[in-house]
Amino acid sequence: MLDRILDHLRILVSSDTTNPPRAIDADTLAIAHARDSLERCGFDVVVEDLGEGSVNVFARRGEPRVLFNCHLDTVPAAEGWTRDPFELKVSDGRATGLGACDIKGAGACILAAAEATDAPVAILFSSDEEAGAGDCVRTFLERTPWKPDLAIVAEPTGCEAVLAHRGLASCEAWFKGEAGHTSVQGASSKSAIHRALRWGSAALELASDESRWGPDDALRFNVGVVEGGFKSNMVAENARLRFGMRPAPGLDLGETLEAFKSLIDPASGEWQEFFAGPPLAHNPEAQRQIGALGIPIAEPVPFWTEAALFGAAGVPACVLGPGSIAQAHAPDEFVELNQLEQAAAIYASVMNAQGAD
Repeated sequence: MLDRILDHLRILVSSDTTNPPRAIDADTLAIAHARDSLERCGFDVVVEDLGEGSVNVFARRGEPRVLFNCHLDTVPAAEGWTRDPFELKVSDGRATGLGACDIKGAGACILAAAEATDAPVAILFSSDEEAGAGDCVRTFLERTPWKPDLAIVAEPTGCEAVLAHRGLASCEAWFKGEAGHTSVQGASSKSAIHRALRWGSAALELASDESRWGPDDALRFNVGVVEGGFKSNMVAENARLRFGMRPAPGLDLGETLEAFKSLIDPASGEWQEFFAGPPLAHNPEAQRQIGALGIPIAEPVPFWTEAALFGAAGVPACVLGPGSIAQAHAPDEFVELNQLEQAAAIYASVMNAQGAD
């Protein structure tokens, strides 16, 4: 099956689906290839272009119980590539190309596995995961009356099933002050930067409160951007903080965000959430199904996936795909060929298990 996997992967990698700029539509090569390949092997396929680079390809054959989900968009090529990122290179037991690991390799495996069986299968290819919006999956869950018994979401997990992972939120806070000269008595109390720093200090203290969040490292919090002011002798009128957090499985993302938001005085600060994805909480039914299929189960992971959106909608979900997260988004991104073969075999076995009833 490896040759067929690589045939699909060459086409998928050659298709520029970098996100940003989100220049993806129903005619993009990767989308068209997925659609055409699935139609040729007996699937009913619906392509829905949601706009702004969000495209769903939903394919269904027979009466499946399991849904395979894989995003076809990639991050832009990082600095340091030594070859054309849009041309697949196969050598030394690796397939190298942009998205080969994250996660077009899994997409190729799903297509090859679907061709190798006539069992009932449901597949959702999406195109906006790297945009950090989740519009494709959210819209699918809202509009599709059919709900699978299990969703297998493709991300690099070394071909082990991940049943739980952290949530992810990306936020920004603006602080307002009153511009003035720093020599004026009391001027510093009006500084937007000082107000931002005081919030940041309180936020860091809150993030480290084990009595609230549980064991050490249950909540990961990071301030990534601090901007504001012009000169050291001027009171800053505006300041901005960009920050993110990753709550462990079991923590409620909404309650976590509200705790940090409540530290801001509405009279001097504003808050915006750019993205908020809940953790994937451990689901006993997902574990039962994965165990029955004989798939090895991995420990929870710190990165976020759209499996959490399925979980939040009441669909038992796991994350399972070829490759290592260490290669995702990296220069000369690659996936090992034996990982591709293993993933395709697992996907095919899950498909065939549905057809055995």
